[in-house]
Amino acid sequence: MTAAAAETFRTHIPSLCWVARPGDVRRCTEHEGHDGDHYHAYSRTQWPPPGG
Repeated sequence: MTAAAAETFRTHIPSLCWVARPGDVRRCTEHEGHDGDHYHAYSRTQWPPPGG
């Protein structure tokens, strides 16, 4: 694995939740610390938080 590829796995975007959807590449685009389901704005996909 290249250094650039390894860095991709640790990506964090300040101010976004960025939690990955289980079994998918989509990530939550809500603000950090939001309440309720996670949401991916482009695909309009929602999923519950872990244990929710």
